[in-house]
Amino acid sequence: MEPLSHVRPKALLPFGRSTVLGRLARQLRPLAPRLVVMNASRCPSFLTGEMEATWPGSGCRICFEERPLGAPATLARLAGRMAGGTWMVVNTDMVMTDFEPERLLEAHRTVGADWTVLVGDLPSRGEYSALPVEDDRFGKGMGEPAHYWGVSVMEPCIPMLCRELQLSGGMFSTLATQALRRELELRVFRGTGDWLDLGRMDMLPGNILAGGSFVHPTARVSADARLSGGYHVGAGCVVAAGTTVRDSVMLGGSTLESGTLEGTILPWLCRHGEGGTA
Repeated sequence: MEPLSHVRPKALLPFGRSTVLGRLARQLRPLAPRLVVMNASRCPSFLTGEMEATWPGSGCRICFEERPLGAPATLARLAGRMAGGTWMVVNTDMVMTDFEPERLLEAHRTVGADWTVLVGDLPSRGEYSALPVEDDRFGKGMGEPAHYWGVSVMEPCIPMLCRELQLSGGMFSTLATQALRRELELRVFRGTGDWLDLGRMDMLPGNILAGGSFVHPTARVSADARLSGGYHVGAGCVVAAGTTVRDSVMLGGSTLESGTLEGTILPWLCRHGEGGTA
Protein backbone atom coordinates (compact mmCIF):
# COMPACT_ATOMS: atom_id res chain seq x y z
CA MET A 1 0.00 0.00 0.00
CA GLU A 2 3.00 2.34 -0.05
CA PRO A 3 3.11 5.29 -0.53
CA LEU A 4 -0.54 5.73 0.55
CA SER A 5 0.07 4.00 3.87
CA HIS A 6 2.79 6.52 4.75
CA VAL A 7 0.13 9.22 5.00
CA ARG A 8 -2.86 7.39 6.47
CA PRO A 9 -3.49 3.87 7.80
CA LYS A 10 -5.27 1.52 5.40
CA ALA A 11 -8.19 1.42 7.84
CA LEU A 12 -9.01 5.04 6.91
CA LEU A 13 -9.48 4.35 3.20
CA PRO A 14 -12.99 5.28 2.06
CA PHE A 15 -15.78 2.84 1.38
CA GLY A 16 -19.08 4.39 0.36
CA ARG A 17 -19.99 7.22 2.73
CA SER A 18 -17.73 5.95 5.49
CA THR A 19 -14.28 4.38 5.89
CA VAL A 20 -13.18 0.77 6.14
CA LEU A 21 -12.79 1.19 9.90
CA GLY A 22 -16.11 3.02 10.27
CA ARG A 23 -17.94 0.26 8.43
CA LEU A 24 -16.34 -2.45 10.58
CA ALA A 25 -17.22 -0.53 13.75
CA ARG A 26 -20.89 -0.44 12.75
CA GLN A 27 -20.88 -4.14 11.86
CA LEU A 28 -19.37 -5.04 15.25
CA ARG A 29 -21.60 -2.77 17.32
CA PRO A 30 -24.21 -5.49 18.09
CA LEU A 31 -21.59 -7.37 20.12
CA ALA A 32 -21.48 -4.56 22.74
CA PRO A 33 -17.91 -5.45 23.81
CA ARG A 34 -16.62 -4.46 27.24
CA LEU A 35 -13.26 -3.38 25.80
CA VAL A 36 -12.03 -2.31 22.36
CA VAL A 37 -8.29 -2.32 21.64
CA MET A 38 -6.87 -1.05 18.36
CA ASN A 39 -3.36 -1.85 17.19
CA ALA A 40 -1.73 0.94 15.19
CA SER A 41 1.67 1.70 13.65
CA ARG A 42 0.87 5.27 12.57
CA CYS A 43 -1.66 8.06 13.07
CA PRO A 44 -3.25 6.71 16.28
CA SER A 45 -5.21 9.92 16.88
CA PHE A 46 -6.86 9.65 13.44
CA LEU A 47 -7.90 6.07 14.20
CA THR A 48 -9.28 6.93 17.62
CA GLY A 49 -11.21 9.86 16.15
CA GLU A 50 -12.76 7.67 13.46
CA MET A 51 -13.77 5.05 16.01
CA GLU A 52 -15.40 7.65 18.25
CA ALA A 53 -17.16 9.26 15.27
CA THR A 54 -18.78 5.98 14.22
CA TRP A 55 -19.02 4.31 17.63
CA PRO A 56 -19.42 7.00 20.34
CA GLY A 57 -18.37 6.01 23.82
CA SER A 58 -16.46 2.93 22.69
CA GLY A 59 -13.57 3.82 25.00
CA CYS A 60 -11.15 2.49 22.39
CA ARG A 61 -7.61 1.95 23.66
CA ILE A 62 -4.63 2.24 21.32
CA CYS A 63 -1.65 -0.13 21.32
CA PHE A 64 1.02 1.61 19.27
CA GLU A 65 3.67 -0.32 17.30
CA GLU A 66 6.52 1.73 15.85
CA ARG A 67 6.66 -0.82 13.03
CA PRO A 68 4.02 -3.46 12.25
CA LEU A 69 4.85 -6.81 13.86
CA GLY A 70 2.33 -9.03 12.07
CA ALA A 71 -0.72 -10.69 13.61
CA PRO A 72 0.90 -13.54 15.61
CA ALA A 73 3.65 -11.32 17.05
CA THR A 74 1.09 -8.68 17.98
CA LEU A 75 -1.06 -11.29 19.74
CA ALA A 76 2.03 -12.48 21.63
CA ARG A 77 2.74 -8.90 22.67
CA LEU A 78 -0.84 -8.37 23.87
CA ALA A 79 -1.23 -11.77 25.55
CA GLY A 80 -1.22 -10.25 29.04
CA ARG A 81 -3.98 -7.79 28.16
CA MET A 82 -6.00 -10.56 26.53
CA ALA A 83 -5.78 -12.85 29.56
CA GLY A 84 -9.49 -12.67 30.34
CA GLY A 85 -12.65 -13.11 28.31
CA THR A 86 -13.37 -14.02 24.70
CA TRP A 87 -11.86 -11.81 21.98
CA MET A 88 -12.87 -11.08 18.40
CA VAL A 89 -9.80 -10.10 16.38
CA VAL A 90 -10.47 -8.21 13.15
CA ASN A 91 -8.12 -7.08 10.39
CA THR A 92 -8.84 -3.58 9.08
CA ASP A 93 -7.68 -3.80 5.47
CA MET A 94 -10.71 -5.56 4.04
CA VAL A 95 -14.46 -5.09 3.61
CA MET A 96 -17.10 -7.76 4.15
CA THR A 97 -20.36 -6.93 2.42
CA ASP A 98 -22.35 -9.27 4.67
CA PHE A 99 -21.07 -9.93 8.18
CA GLU A 100 -23.01 -11.15 11.20
CA PRO A 101 -20.56 -11.19 14.13
CA GLU A 102 -23.20 -12.50 16.54
CA ARG A 103 -23.54 -15.74 14.54
CA LEU A 104 -19.75 -16.20 14.47
CA LEU A 105 -19.53 -15.70 18.25
CA GLU A 106 -22.47 -18.04 18.87
CA ALA A 107 -20.88 -20.80 16.75
CA HIS A 108 -17.60 -20.40 18.64
CA ARG A 109 -19.27 -20.71 22.04
CA THR A 110 -21.64 -23.53 21.05
CA VAL A 111 -18.81 -25.97 20.29
CA GLY A 112 -16.50 -24.63 23.02
CA ALA A 113 -13.75 -23.76 20.53
CA ASP A 114 -10.44 -22.17 21.46
CA TRP A 115 -10.17 -20.42 18.09
CA THR A 116 -12.80 -19.97 15.38
CA VAL A 117 -11.86 -18.28 12.10
CA LEU A 118 -14.20 -16.76 9.54
CA VAL A 119 -13.62 -18.19 6.05
CA GLY A 120 -15.19 -18.03 2.62
CA ASP A 121 -14.56 -18.98 -0.99
CA LEU A 122 -11.22 -18.02 -2.50
CA PRO A 123 -11.52 -14.61 -4.27
CA SER A 124 -11.72 -14.75 -8.05
CA ARG A 125 -9.20 -11.90 -8.38
CA GLY A 126 -5.68 -12.04 -6.99
CA GLU A 127 -3.56 -14.84 -5.60
CA TYR A 128 -4.18 -15.93 -2.01
CA SER A 129 -3.02 -18.92 -0.01
CA ALA A 130 -5.75 -21.39 0.89
CA LEU A 131 -6.66 -22.65 4.33
CA PRO A 132 -7.33 -26.43 4.29
CA VAL A 133 -10.74 -27.06 5.81
CA GLU A 134 -12.36 -30.37 6.68
CA ASP A 135 -15.97 -30.12 7.82
CA ASP A 136 -15.95 -27.28 10.37
CA ARG A 137 -12.28 -27.65 11.38
CA PHE A 138 -9.05 -26.47 9.82
CA GLY A 139 -5.69 -28.18 9.66
CA LYS A 140 -7.23 -31.65 9.98
CA GLY A 141 -6.56 -33.00 6.49
CA MET A 142 -6.98 -32.31 2.79
CA GLY A 143 -10.46 -30.88 2.79
CA GLU A 144 -11.94 -28.02 0.79
CA PRO A 145 -9.67 -24.97 0.38
CA ALA A 146 -11.03 -21.80 1.95
CA HIS A 147 -9.96 -18.18 2.26
CA TYR A 148 -9.36 -16.59 5.67
CA TRP A 149 -11.47 -13.42 5.89
CA GLY A 150 -9.35 -11.72 8.52
CA VAL A 151 -11.77 -12.24 11.44
CA SER A 152 -11.46 -14.73 14.27
CA VAL A 153 -12.77 -15.39 17.77
CA MET A 154 -10.28 -16.65 20.32
CA GLU A 155 -9.89 -17.59 23.93
CA PRO A 156 -6.91 -16.30 25.97
CA CYS A 157 -4.98 -19.56 25.41
CA ILE A 158 -4.32 -18.58 21.76
CA PRO A 159 -2.39 -15.32 22.37
CA MET A 160 -0.63 -17.00 25.33
CA LEU A 161 0.47 -19.80 23.00
CA CYS A 162 1.70 -17.22 20.48
CA ARG A 163 3.79 -15.71 23.27
CA GLU A 164 5.10 -19.09 24.45
CA LEU A 165 6.14 -20.10 20.93
CA GLN A 166 7.41 -16.59 20.03
CA LEU A 167 5.37 -16.69 16.83
CA SER A 168 6.03 -14.10 14.15
CA GLY A 169 4.52 -15.97 11.20
CA GLY A 170 2.96 -19.25 10.11
CA MET A 171 0.18 -18.88 12.65
CA PHE A 172 -2.32 -21.29 11.07
CA SER A 173 0.11 -24.13 10.38
CA THR A 174 1.80 -23.79 13.78
CA LEU A 175 -1.44 -23.79 15.75
CA ALA A 176 -2.82 -26.67 13.71
CA THR A 177 0.23 -28.70 14.71
CA GLN A 178 -0.06 -27.60 18.33
CA ALA A 179 -3.76 -28.51 18.36
CA LEU A 180 -2.88 -32.20 18.03
CA ARG A 181 -0.43 -32.02 20.93
CA ARG A 182 -2.45 -29.80 23.26
CA GLU A 183 -6.00 -30.77 22.34
CA LEU A 184 -6.89 -27.30 21.13
CA GLU A 185 -10.24 -26.94 19.40
CA LEU A 186 -9.72 -25.05 16.14
CA ARG A 187 -12.86 -24.36 14.11
CA VAL A 188 -13.98 -22.50 11.00
CA PHE A 189 -17.19 -20.62 10.28
CA ARG A 190 -18.21 -19.95 6.68
CA GLY A 191 -19.31 -16.44 5.88
CA THR A 192 -21.65 -15.20 3.17
CA GLY A 193 -21.48 -12.24 0.86
CA ASP A 194 -18.27 -10.81 -0.62
CA TRP A 195 -14.81 -10.10 0.74
CA LEU A 196 -12.92 -7.15 -0.76
CA ASP A 197 -9.18 -6.63 -0.37
CA LEU A 198 -8.36 -3.05 0.64
CA GLY A 199 -4.67 -3.86 1.10
CA ARG A 200 -3.60 -4.50 -2.50
CA MET A 201 -2.83 -1.49 -4.66
CA ASP A 202 -3.72 -3.21 -7.95
CA MET A 203 -7.25 -3.93 -6.72
CA LEU A 204 -7.76 -0.82 -4.65
CA PRO A 205 -9.70 1.56 -6.97
CA GLY A 206 -12.21 -1.08 -8.04
CA ASN A 207 -12.76 -2.38 -4.52
CA ILE A 208 -13.23 1.09 -3.04
CA LEU A 209 -15.73 1.95 -5.77
CA ALA A 210 -17.67 -1.25 -5.00
CA GLY A 211 -19.08 0.83 -2.12
CA GLY A 212 -20.79 3.12 -4.65
CA SER A 213 -20.01 6.56 -6.07
CA PHE A 214 -19.79 9.40 -3.59
CA VAL A 215 -19.00 13.12 -3.46
CA HIS A 216 -18.34 14.53 0.00
CA PRO A 217 -20.44 17.61 0.90
CA THR A 218 -17.26 19.66 1.49
CA ALA A 219 -15.80 18.85 -1.95
CA ARG A 220 -15.82 21.57 -4.65
CA VAL A 221 -16.74 20.19 -8.06
CA SER A 222 -16.91 22.63 -10.98
CA ALA A 223 -20.19 22.75 -12.88
CA ASP A 224 -18.49 21.71 -16.13
CA ALA A 225 -16.31 18.97 -14.62
CA ARG A 226 -17.31 15.47 -15.66
CA LEU A 227 -17.76 12.56 -13.25
CA SER A 228 -18.39 9.23 -14.98
CA GLY A 229 -18.31 5.52 -14.28
CA GLY A 230 -17.54 5.03 -10.59
CA TYR A 231 -15.99 7.81 -8.55
CA HIS A 232 -15.20 8.85 -5.01
CA VAL A 233 -14.45 12.52 -4.29
CA GLY A 234 -13.38 12.88 -0.66
CA ALA A 235 -13.61 15.65 1.93
CA GLY A 236 -12.10 18.97 0.86
CA CYS A 237 -11.28 17.79 -2.68
CA VAL A 238 -11.30 20.19 -5.63
CA VAL A 239 -12.31 19.12 -9.16
CA ALA A 240 -11.53 22.03 -11.49
CA ALA A 241 -13.35 23.18 -14.61
CA GLY A 242 -12.92 21.03 -17.72
CA THR A 243 -11.54 18.01 -15.87
CA THR A 244 -12.78 14.41 -15.88
CA VAL A 245 -12.91 11.87 -13.06
CA ARG A 246 -13.63 8.39 -14.40
CA ASP A 247 -13.54 5.17 -12.33
CA SER A 248 -11.20 6.89 -9.89
CA VAL A 249 -10.80 7.85 -6.25
CA MET A 250 -9.78 11.26 -4.92
CA LEU A 251 -8.72 11.00 -1.29
CA GLY A 252 -9.31 13.84 1.17
CA GLY A 253 -7.78 17.21 0.31
CA SER A 254 -6.61 16.25 -3.18
CA THR A 255 -7.02 18.54 -6.22
CA LEU A 256 -7.55 17.75 -9.90
CA GLU A 257 -6.40 20.95 -11.62
CA SER A 258 -6.58 19.80 -15.24
CA GLY A 259 -6.76 16.72 -17.42
CA THR A 260 -8.33 13.34 -16.69
CA LEU A 261 -8.17 11.03 -13.72
CA GLU A 262 -8.95 7.52 -14.92
CA GLY A 263 -8.75 4.14 -13.16
CA THR A 264 -6.52 5.38 -10.38
CA ILE A 265 -6.24 7.00 -6.96
CA LEU A 266 -5.17 10.56 -6.25
CA PRO A 267 -3.61 10.36 -2.76
CA TRP A 268 -4.44 12.52 0.22
CA LEU A 269 -3.48 16.21 -0.17
CA CYS A 270 -1.97 15.72 -3.66
CA ARG A 271 -2.44 17.72 -6.86
CA HIS A 272 -2.70 16.52 -10.45
CA GLY A 273 -2.62 18.77 -13.49
CA GLU A 274 -0.61 20.11 -16.42
CA GLY A 275 -2.98 18.50 -18.89
CA GLY A 276 -1.78 14.97 -18.20
CA THR A 277 -3.68 11.78 -17.54
CA ALA A 278 -2.94 10.04 -14.24
